[in-house]
Amino acid sequence: MPPRSRGTTSIDVAKAAGVSQTTVSRILNGHAGVSERMQAKVADAIDRLGYRPNLSARSLVTSRTQTIGVILGDLTNSYYAELLHTMSGELNSAGYRTLILSDRAGSVEDLRTTLWEANVDGVIIATTLLSPENEARIVSLGVPSATLGPDAAENVDSIAPDNYSGGRIAARHLLDLGHRRIGVVAGPLTAGSVRDRHRGFLDELHEREVPFDSDLLEVADLDYGRARASAEALLNRAVHPTALFCHNDLSAFAAFNAANALGVSVPEDVSILGFDDVAMSAWDAFELTTVRQPIRAMSLGAVELIVSRLSEPDRDTEHVVLPCSLIERSTTRAISA
Repeated sequence: MPPRSRGTTSIDVAKAAGVSQTTVSRILNGHAGVSERMQAKVADAIDRLGYRPNLSARSLVTSRTQTIGVILGDLTNSYYAELLHTMSGELNSAGYRTLILSDRAGSVEDLRTTLWEANVDGVIIATTLLSPENEARIVSLGVPSATLGPDAAENVDSIAPDNYSGGRIAARHLLDLGHRRIGVVAGPLTAGSVRDRHRGFLDELHEREVPFDSDLLEVADLDYGRARASAEALLNRAVHPTALFCHNDLSAFAAFNAANALGVSVPEDVSILGFDDVAMSAWDAFELTTVRQPIRAMSLGAVELIVSRLSEPDRDTEHVVLPCSLIERSTTRAISA
Protein backbone atom coordinates (compact mmCIF):
# COMPACT_ATOMS: atom_id res chain seq x y z
CA MET A 1 0.00 0.00 0.00
CA PRO A 2 1.45 3.44 -0.92
CA PRO A 3 2.14 5.92 1.88
CA ARG A 4 -0.71 8.29 2.55
CA SER A 5 -0.33 11.76 1.08
CA ARG A 6 -1.03 14.55 3.51
CA GLY A 7 -3.45 16.00 0.97
CA THR A 8 -5.55 12.87 0.51
CA THR A 9 -9.10 13.41 1.76
CA SER A 10 -12.38 11.56 1.72
CA ILE A 11 -13.36 13.77 -1.22
CA ASP A 12 -10.42 12.34 -3.20
CA VAL A 13 -11.58 8.84 -2.26
CA ALA A 14 -15.10 9.67 -3.44
CA LYS A 15 -13.82 10.94 -6.81
CA ALA A 16 -11.59 7.89 -7.30
CA ALA A 17 -14.46 5.54 -6.47
CA GLY A 18 -17.03 7.44 -8.50
CA VAL A 19 -19.36 7.91 -5.54
CA SER A 20 -20.47 10.80 -3.35
CA GLN A 21 -18.45 11.99 -0.38
CA THR A 22 -21.53 11.24 1.76
CA THR A 23 -21.35 7.60 0.69
CA VAL A 24 -17.67 7.44 1.67
CA SER A 25 -18.50 8.98 5.04
CA ARG A 26 -21.33 6.49 5.64
CA ILE A 27 -19.02 3.56 4.89
CA LEU A 28 -16.19 4.89 7.08
CA ASN A 29 -18.60 5.35 9.98
CA GLY A 30 -20.13 1.90 9.65
CA HIS A 31 -23.64 2.97 8.63
CA ALA A 32 -25.92 0.34 7.13
CA GLY A 33 -27.69 0.66 3.79
CA VAL A 34 -24.66 0.88 1.50
CA SER A 35 -24.46 -1.84 -1.12
CA GLU A 36 -21.59 -4.32 -1.19
CA ARG A 37 -20.66 -3.06 -4.68
CA MET A 38 -20.30 0.50 -3.37
CA GLN A 39 -18.32 -0.70 -0.35
CA ALA A 40 -15.95 -2.61 -2.62
CA LYS A 41 -15.40 0.43 -4.88
CA VAL A 42 -14.63 2.66 -1.89
CA ALA A 43 -12.34 0.04 -0.32
CA ASP A 44 -10.42 -0.22 -3.61
CA ALA A 45 -10.03 3.57 -3.81
CA ILE A 46 -8.85 3.77 -0.19
CA ASP A 47 -6.29 1.06 -0.89
CA ARG A 48 -5.00 2.75 -4.06
CA LEU A 49 -4.72 6.20 -2.46
CA GLY A 50 -3.37 5.00 0.88
CA TYR A 51 -6.08 7.02 2.62
CA ARG A 52 -6.53 6.95 6.38
CA PRO A 53 -9.48 8.69 8.09
CA ASN A 54 -8.64 11.86 10.01
CA LEU A 55 -9.51 10.86 13.57
CA SER A 56 -9.40 14.44 14.82
CA ALA A 57 -11.94 15.51 12.21
CA ARG A 58 -14.09 12.46 12.88
CA SER A 59 -14.16 13.28 16.59
CA LEU A 60 -15.83 16.60 15.79
CA VAL A 61 -18.73 14.64 14.31
CA THR A 62 -18.91 11.67 16.67
CA SER A 63 -17.66 13.36 19.90
CA ARG A 64 -15.34 10.34 20.24
CA THR A 65 -11.59 10.18 19.69
CA GLN A 66 -11.41 6.39 20.15
CA THR A 67 -8.62 7.04 22.67
CA ILE A 68 -8.33 5.66 26.20
CA GLY A 69 -5.86 7.16 28.65
CA VAL A 70 -3.99 4.59 30.77
CA ILE A 71 -2.20 5.87 33.88
CA LEU A 72 0.55 3.53 35.04
CA GLY A 73 3.36 3.42 37.57
CA ASP A 74 7.05 3.13 36.70
CA LEU A 75 7.32 1.10 33.48
CA THR A 76 10.76 -0.17 34.53
CA ASN A 77 8.70 -2.36 36.89
CA SER A 78 7.75 -5.30 34.69
CA TYR A 79 4.40 -5.58 36.48
CA TYR A 80 3.25 -2.35 34.82
CA ALA A 81 4.81 -3.35 31.52
CA GLU A 82 2.79 -6.59 31.55
CA LEU A 83 -0.40 -4.72 32.39
CA LEU A 84 0.19 -2.32 29.51
CA HIS A 85 1.04 -5.06 27.02
CA THR A 86 -2.28 -6.80 27.59
CA MET A 87 -4.42 -3.68 27.95
CA SER A 88 -3.09 -1.93 24.84
CA GLY A 89 -3.57 -5.05 22.75
CA GLU A 90 -7.12 -5.52 23.99
CA LEU A 91 -7.97 -1.85 23.51
CA ASN A 92 -6.61 -2.00 19.98
CA SER A 93 -8.80 -5.03 19.26
CA ALA A 94 -11.79 -3.06 20.55
CA GLY A 95 -10.97 -0.16 18.20
CA TYR A 96 -9.28 2.19 20.66
CA ARG A 97 -5.87 3.82 20.76
CA THR A 98 -3.93 3.93 24.03
CA LEU A 99 -2.56 7.14 25.50
CA ILE A 100 0.13 6.04 27.98
CA LEU A 101 0.75 8.24 31.02
CA SER A 102 2.98 7.72 34.04
CA ASP A 103 2.19 8.85 37.57
CA ARG A 104 5.89 9.74 37.83
CA ALA A 105 5.90 12.12 34.86
CA GLY A 106 4.42 15.06 36.74
CA SER A 107 1.70 16.23 39.10
CA VAL A 108 -1.89 15.06 39.04
CA GLU A 109 -2.75 18.38 37.41
CA ASP A 110 -0.28 17.59 34.61
CA LEU A 111 -2.08 14.27 34.11
CA ARG A 112 -5.47 15.97 34.06
CA THR A 113 -4.27 18.55 31.54
CA THR A 114 -2.87 15.89 29.20
CA LEU A 115 -6.06 13.82 29.39
CA TRP A 116 -8.21 16.90 28.83
CA GLU A 117 -6.19 18.14 25.85
CA ALA A 118 -6.20 14.66 24.30
CA ASN A 119 -10.00 14.57 24.70
CA VAL A 120 -9.86 10.92 25.76
CA ASP A 121 -13.06 8.86 25.75
CA GLY A 122 -12.15 7.14 29.02
CA VAL A 123 -9.40 6.56 31.60
CA ILE A 124 -7.98 3.41 33.16
CA ILE A 125 -6.12 4.16 36.41
CA ALA A 126 -3.61 1.35 36.83
CA THR A 127 -1.27 2.66 39.50
CA THR A 128 -1.19 2.21 43.27
CA LEU A 129 0.51 5.55 43.91
CA LEU A 130 -2.39 7.90 43.25
CA SER A 131 -4.08 8.84 46.50
CA PRO A 132 -7.89 8.59 46.63
CA GLU A 133 -7.97 12.40 46.51
CA ASN A 134 -5.83 12.54 43.37
CA GLU A 135 -7.77 9.72 41.79
CA ALA A 136 -10.91 11.76 42.42
CA ARG A 137 -9.27 14.65 40.59
CA ILE A 138 -8.80 12.43 37.54
CA VAL A 139 -12.37 11.14 37.76
CA SER A 140 -13.65 14.72 38.03
CA LEU A 141 -12.76 15.20 34.36
CA GLY A 142 -16.14 13.63 33.77
CA VAL A 143 -15.12 10.85 31.37
CA PRO A 144 -15.77 7.16 32.13
CA SER A 145 -13.08 5.71 34.40
CA ALA A 146 -12.00 2.32 35.69
CA THR A 147 -9.47 1.54 38.41
CA LEU A 148 -7.11 -1.40 38.90
CA GLY A 149 -6.98 -1.46 42.67
CA PRO A 150 -8.97 -1.35 45.90
CA ASP A 151 -9.10 2.43 46.32
CA ALA A 152 -11.77 3.18 43.71
CA ALA A 153 -14.65 5.46 44.60
CA GLU A 154 -18.06 3.86 44.95
CA ASN A 155 -19.20 5.26 41.60
CA VAL A 156 -16.09 4.15 39.66
CA ASP A 157 -15.76 0.68 38.14
CA SER A 158 -12.84 -1.29 39.56
CA ILE A 159 -11.04 -4.59 39.35
CA ALA A 160 -8.42 -5.73 41.86
CA PRO A 161 -6.77 -8.80 43.32
CA ASP A 162 -7.75 -9.95 46.80
CA ASN A 163 -4.68 -8.37 48.37
CA TYR A 164 -5.74 -9.17 51.92
CA SER A 165 -6.08 -12.87 51.12
CA GLY A 166 -2.76 -12.69 49.26
CA GLY A 167 -1.03 -11.39 52.37
CA ARG A 168 -2.46 -14.26 54.42
CA ILE A 169 -1.34 -16.76 51.77
CA ALA A 170 2.20 -15.37 51.99
CA ALA A 171 2.33 -15.61 55.79
CA ARG A 172 0.75 -19.06 55.80
CA HIS A 173 3.35 -20.43 53.39
CA LEU A 174 6.31 -19.13 55.38
CA LEU A 175 4.83 -20.22 58.71
CA ASP A 176 4.13 -23.69 57.34
CA LEU A 177 7.82 -23.90 56.42
CA GLY A 178 8.72 -23.19 60.05
CA HIS A 179 9.77 -19.54 59.72
CA ARG A 180 9.05 -17.33 62.71
CA ARG A 181 11.51 -14.45 62.27
CA ILE A 182 10.14 -12.96 59.04
CA GLY A 183 11.24 -9.65 57.56
CA VAL A 184 9.04 -7.55 55.29
CA VAL A 185 10.16 -5.38 52.38
CA ALA A 186 7.02 -3.31 52.00
CA GLY A 187 5.63 -1.17 49.24
CA PRO A 188 4.26 2.31 50.05
CA LEU A 189 1.96 1.82 53.03
CA THR A 190 -0.15 4.74 51.81
CA ALA A 191 -1.39 2.51 48.97
CA GLY A 192 -4.53 0.48 49.68
CA SER A 193 -3.19 -2.65 47.99
CA VAL A 194 -0.05 -2.59 50.14
CA ARG A 195 -1.99 -1.95 53.35
CA ASP A 196 -4.28 -4.87 52.56
CA ARG A 197 -1.36 -7.22 51.89
CA HIS A 198 0.37 -6.21 55.11
CA ARG A 199 -2.85 -6.46 57.13
CA GLY A 200 -3.52 -9.95 55.80
CA PHE A 201 0.06 -10.96 56.58
CA LEU A 202 -0.19 -9.67 60.16
CA ASP A 203 -3.61 -11.22 60.74
CA GLU A 204 -2.35 -14.64 59.69
CA LEU A 205 0.62 -14.33 62.06
CA HIS A 206 -1.71 -13.25 64.87
CA GLU A 207 -4.07 -16.16 64.25
CA ARG A 208 -1.11 -18.54 64.43
CA GLU A 209 0.08 -16.78 67.62
CA VAL A 210 3.36 -15.70 66.04
CA PRO A 211 4.41 -12.15 67.03
CA PHE A 212 5.74 -9.80 64.38
CA ASP A 213 8.88 -7.82 65.20
CA SER A 214 8.16 -4.33 63.81
CA ASP A 215 11.94 -3.78 63.60
CA LEU A 216 11.87 -6.21 60.68
CA LEU A 217 9.64 -3.96 58.55
CA GLU A 218 11.38 -1.89 55.85
CA VAL A 219 9.38 0.40 53.54
CA ALA A 220 10.92 0.56 50.07
CA ASP A 221 8.09 2.00 47.97
CA LEU A 222 8.24 0.61 44.41
CA ASP A 223 11.88 1.35 43.67
CA TYR A 224 14.51 -1.31 42.99
CA GLY A 225 17.36 0.64 44.64
CA ARG A 226 15.39 1.31 47.81
CA ALA A 227 14.18 -2.28 47.93
CA ARG A 228 17.74 -3.56 47.66
CA ALA A 229 18.89 -1.20 50.42
CA SER A 230 15.97 -2.35 52.59
CA ALA A 231 16.81 -6.01 52.06
CA GLU A 232 20.46 -5.37 52.85
CA ALA A 233 19.45 -3.61 56.08
CA LEU A 234 17.38 -6.61 57.12
CA LEU A 235 20.05 -9.14 56.19
CA ASN A 236 22.69 -7.13 58.06
CA ARG A 237 20.78 -7.34 61.35
CA ALA A 238 22.75 -9.06 64.13
CA VAL A 239 20.22 -11.87 63.84
CA HIS A 240 18.82 -11.60 60.36
CA PRO A 241 15.37 -12.94 59.45
CA THR A 242 15.11 -16.46 58.09
CA ALA A 243 12.59 -15.30 55.48
CA LEU A 244 11.65 -12.12 53.63
CA PHE A 245 8.15 -11.33 52.42
CA CYS A 246 8.44 -8.76 49.63
CA HIS A 247 5.26 -6.89 48.72
CA ASN A 248 6.05 -7.08 44.99
CA ASP A 249 8.28 -9.13 42.73
CA LEU A 250 10.52 -6.15 41.91
CA SER A 251 11.44 -5.93 45.60
CA ALA A 252 11.92 -9.70 45.71
CA PHE A 253 14.41 -9.53 42.82
CA ALA A 254 16.23 -6.74 44.66
CA ALA A 255 16.31 -8.84 47.85
CA PHE A 256 17.60 -11.84 45.90
CA ASN A 257 20.46 -9.80 44.48
CA ALA A 258 21.19 -8.19 47.85
CA ALA A 259 21.47 -11.63 49.46
CA ASN A 260 23.85 -12.85 46.75
CA ALA A 261 26.02 -9.75 47.18
CA LEU A 262 26.20 -10.33 50.94
CA GLY A 263 27.01 -14.02 50.60
CA VAL A 264 23.64 -15.03 52.05
CA SER A 265 22.40 -18.14 50.27
CA VAL A 266 18.82 -18.30 48.94
CA PRO A 267 16.94 -20.32 50.14
CA GLU A 268 19.42 -22.08 52.46
CA ASP A 269 20.10 -19.02 54.64
CA VAL A 270 17.03 -16.94 53.82
CA SER A 271 13.78 -17.69 52.01
CA ILE A 272 12.41 -14.98 49.71
CA LEU A 273 8.74 -14.68 48.78
CA GLY A 274 7.40 -12.14 46.28
CA PHE A 275 3.99 -10.91 45.20
CA ASP A 276 2.73 -10.50 41.58
CA ASP A 277 4.13 -13.44 39.59
CA VAL A 278 5.45 -11.35 36.70
CA ALA A 279 6.93 -13.37 33.84
CA MET A 280 10.48 -12.79 35.07
CA SER A 281 9.67 -14.66 38.30
CA ALA A 282 9.84 -17.96 36.43
CA TRP A 283 13.23 -17.21 34.85
CA ASP A 284 15.99 -19.68 35.70
CA ALA A 285 18.01 -16.89 37.31
CA PHE A 286 15.33 -16.39 39.99
CA GLU A 287 12.78 -19.23 40.14
CA LEU A 288 10.93 -16.99 42.58
CA THR A 289 8.27 -18.29 44.92
CA THR A 290 5.53 -15.67 44.82
CA VAL A 291 1.88 -14.91 45.38
CA ARG A 292 0.24 -14.68 41.98
CA GLN A 293 -2.19 -11.92 41.26
CA PRO A 294 -4.01 -12.51 37.95
CA ILE A 295 -2.30 -9.75 35.92
CA ARG A 296 -3.73 -10.75 32.54
CA ALA A 297 -7.25 -11.23 33.88
CA MET A 298 -7.12 -7.83 35.60
CA SER A 299 -5.90 -6.15 32.40
CA LEU A 300 -8.61 -7.73 30.27
CA GLY A 301 -11.21 -6.98 32.94
CA ALA A 302 -10.24 -3.30 33.11
CA VAL A 303 -10.66 -2.94 29.34
CA GLU A 304 -13.99 -4.75 29.47
CA LEU A 305 -15.19 -2.40 32.22
CA ILE A 306 -14.24 0.79 30.37
CA VAL A 307 -15.58 -0.36 27.00
CA SER A 308 -18.80 -1.54 28.64
CA ARG A 309 -19.16 1.79 30.42
CA LEU A 310 -18.76 3.66 27.13
CA SER A 311 -21.46 1.60 25.47
CA GLU A 312 -23.75 1.49 28.54
CA PRO A 313 -23.12 4.68 30.53
CA ASP A 314 -26.05 4.10 32.88
CA ARG A 315 -25.30 0.52 33.93
CA ASP A 316 -24.61 -0.31 37.59
CA THR A 317 -21.07 0.23 38.89
CA GLU A 318 -18.99 -2.94 39.15
CA HIS A 319 -16.31 -3.78 41.75
CA VAL A 320 -14.58 -7.02 40.78
CA VAL A 321 -12.21 -8.85 43.15
CA LEU A 322 -10.07 -11.70 41.79
CA PRO A 323 -8.40 -14.41 43.91
CA CYS A 324 -4.66 -14.75 44.49
CA SER A 325 -2.73 -18.02 44.69
CA LEU A 326 0.67 -19.31 45.79
CA ILE A 327 3.22 -20.20 43.12
CA GLU A 328 5.92 -22.24 44.80
CA ARG A 329 9.32 -22.31 43.13
CA SER A 330 12.90 -22.39 44.43
CA THR A 331 13.40 -19.37 46.70
CA THR A 332 11.63 -20.72 49.78
CA ARG A 333 12.32 -23.84 51.82
CA ALA A 334 11.59 -25.32 55.21
CA ILE A 335 13.76 -23.89 57.96
CA SER A 336 16.40 -26.16 59.44
CA ALA A 337 15.71 -27.30 62.97
